[in-house]
Amino acid sequence: MTDFNAPEGSLQMHLAKSSCFTVDDTYWGYIVRSGRGPAIGIMLAQAASFFLGACFLTAALGILILPMMGLADNLGAIGIGAAVMFMTVAAYLLWFASRGTQSEVHVDTSVGEIREMICNRTGKPTLVGAYGFDTVSGIHIEEQAEGQQAQLVMQHRNGAHHLIIAEGSAAQLISLRDRLGQDLMIAPKGAARQVA
Repeated sequence: MTDFNAPEGSLQMHLAKSSCFTVDDTYWGYIVRSGRGPAIGIMLAQAASFFLGACFLTAALGILILPMMGLADNLGAIGIGAAVMFMTVAAYLLWFASRGTQSEVHVDTSVGEIREMICNRTGKPTLVGAYGFDTVSGIHIEEQAEGQQAQLVMQHRNGAHHLIIAEGSAAQLISLRDRLGQDLMIAPKGAARQVA
């Protein structure tokens, strides 16, 4: 439906809205970074994880240091076991708290694969999944309900796995969909297989 009473150029302004994703070209392909923020549940879980990890680490150090200061009896096997267990739990919780929340998609045209990555807080990427170009059955735009952004989705060959590549208006996603579709058709002979 077109609004004929709209001022001239409003369609161009609608199409030229800032997109929620960025595409950065690299020597091996390109990176699609989603501009959407992390889910509030993940942020709360990481904050709670950081707090509990710090508590477990403090408790483990307290178990080890108090006997040395003469404020408690000998450490003993149970104290050492408890300190090791608390440090293990603290390490796991602090690792989870430092893990990133923003996912990005690496399209590697040199080896023919799409990699789903999560960058942690220091910038080091963690591989979530790698999919060869030959395992992708399609790239399509899924329209969402009124007021929500459309999603560019990669469908796996068996149809069980969907990967959201980017979100934005349908007009913004068309060029990225076409670029991905063209790259998938020109897959190198030694294309990678599914890793995840």
